[in-house]
Amino acid sequence: MKNLLLICLLFCGFSSIAQKKPEVDIVAIIDDLTVRWDETAIKMKNYQGIQEFCLTEKFRFKTIELLDDIHHWDTTLYFIVQEKFDTSKDKEAAATLEDIEKLETEYSTANFKAFITEECGILKVIQDNFDKETVKQYEKDIRKFEKELVKYLNSITYRIDIIDEHIHHLDFN
Repeated sequence: MKNLLLICLLFCGFSSIAQKKPEVDIVAIIDDLTVRWDETAIKMKNYQGIQEFCLTEKFRFKTIELLDDIHHWDTTLYFIVQEKFDTSKDKEAAATLEDIEKLETEYSTANFKAFITEECGILKVIQDNFDKETVKQYEKDIRKFEKELVKYLNSITYRIDIIDEHIHHLDFN
C-alpha cells in the first residue's frame, strides 16, 4: 500500500513538472526583435535598400517573417502587460498597452505588405520611365519616394522602440 501511494505521489509530481511551461524572457526577446528591426529598417531607408527589398525574395521573406515575429511577441506581451495592469493599474502598463495596440492595428504585417507593395510598384514605374533626358525628374521622384518610405519605416521603428523602452520600466515579477 505504501509503495502504491509513493508511486502515485511520484507520478503526480512528475506529471506536474512535465506540465509546467518553461519561463520565457520576454524582455530579451523583445530587445532582440527591436535590434533586428532597427537594422532591417536602416537597410531599407534608401533607394538601394528598398530596391533590394523589392527585387530580392530572400530579403523580403526575412523582413516579413521578422514583422510576423514582432507582432506575435507583441501580442504575447500584450496579454502579460494586460494581466499586470488588471492587478496593479500601473500607468506604465497602460501606456505600453496603448502603444502595442497602435502597432498591432496601424502597422500590422498586412498594412506593411500593402504599403511596401505600393512602394515597389512606384519604384518600378520610376525605373521604367528613367532615361538620360529626364534625370532631374528621376532624381526628384527618388527623393519623394525615399521621403515617404523613410516616414513609414520611422513610424514602425518608433512604435517598436517605444514598446521596448516601456518593458524596461515594467516589473514583471
